[in-house]
Amino acid sequence: MDTIGRMSVLRAPFTVCLWVTDFCNLKCKYCYAMPFSGKRMETSRLMRLVDECAEQGVFDLTIAGGEPLLHPDIVQVIARAGQGGLRVGLLTNGLLLTRALAEEIAAATEKQNFLIQISLDSADATVNDVARGCGSEVIANIRALEGLPLDLQVACVIHKANVNHAHKIIDAFYPQVKRFHFLNIQKTAEALRHPELMLTENECRDFWAGLNEYRRQFPPDLFLPSLRVQIRAAGTAIVEPEFSLHDDASFECESCSAGWTHINVDADFNMLGCDIAKDFTFMGNLRDQSFVDVWRSERADRVRHAPLPACYRIQSPDGTSMQDFVKPEFITLELGHDTIRKPLRKH
Repeated sequence: MDTIGRMSVLRAPFTVCLWVTDFCNLKCKYCYAMPFSGKRMETSRLMRLVDECAEQGVFDLTIAGGEPLLHPDIVQVIARAGQGGLRVGLLTNGLLLTRALAEEIAAATEKQNFLIQISLDSADATVNDVARGCGSEVIANIRALEGLPLDLQVACVIHKANVNHAHKIIDAFYPQVKRFHFLNIQKTAEALRHPELMLTENECRDFWAGLNEYRRQFPPDLFLPSLRVQIRAAGTAIVEPEFSLHDDASFECESCSAGWTHINVDADFNMLGCDIAKDFTFMGNLRDQSFVDVWRSERADRVRHAPLPACYRIQSPDGTSMQDFVKPEFITLELGHDTIRKPLRKH
C-alpha cells in the first residue's frame, strides 16, 4: 500500500493523543492548545477512531483537550479504548474530577491499564494560581479520590513562580499519588506572552539537579523518564545501572520525532505531528479518511522529513524564531510538493 519508499517505518505511531475537546474551564498562561475553537469530537467518529488505533497497533492512547472531562461521552470513550487493549491515559486539569465522576471512571476501567494525570503546579494554591487558577478546588478533588482504585499521576510545569519549591508537591500527595511528572515550561505561543514565567537555562539546570538529589528518598519509579533525560542533559546525573539500558539510543537522535513515534488528533480530526508546533505539522484529516490512509500519506511523509524541527518556526512576540538563527546552508523549506532553498538572515 505504501507508494513512497521512505514513508512509513512504523506501521503506526507508538502513541496517539486525542484532543477530544477544544475548549477548557481554565486559561493556563502556558497552554499549548490555545486559542480554543469551542469544538469537540463527534462521538461516533471518535469511537471508530479509537477502534482504528487499536486495530493498527497503537500502544498508548492519551485522551486530552482542552479539558477532556467536558466531553459528554468521556466515560464511554475511556471504556472503549480500554476494551481495545490500549494503554489509556487521561490528561485533565482535575477541576471536574469529583469523587462521583471518578467512581464512574473506576468502574468503567476495572482491570484495565489506565492512568489519570492531573495538572497542578503546586500544593500551595496561591502559587499554582499564578499560571493556572482554581488550585484549591483541584487539590480538594485529589484528596477526595483517596481509596479509589485509580492510578494517579500529577504533572507539574516548572516556571518562575514555583521553580524553587515545585518538588514539595511530592510531599503533599505521596503515596496517594504514585507518580509525578515534571517538565520545563515550553515556548508555546501562549507562554511567550508571559515572559515573567520563562526560565533561564541555569534555573532549569539548578531545578533538575536539586530534584535529582531530592528523589533519592523515594522509589525509583516515582518519576517519568523525563527526569533522567533532563538531569543527564545538564551533565549532573548519577544514573543507576538498571535505568541505563537505552541511554545511548536516547541521546543519538539527530532529528525531531514529531510525526514518527507520536501524533496528535485535534477536535476537528486533524492529524498533527506535534502538539506544540501544530500549525506546521498538519498530516491530514481523519473525518472522512481512515487512520492508516492519513498515516501513510505524502503530506505525513513531508512532516516526518522536515529539514528542521517544526518548533523552530514558532515566532516570538517580536517576530523572531529559532529558524532565523540557523545558517542558510542548513535550511531547506518545503512548500507544497516543491523543495526550495531559502537564505535566512545571519546573526
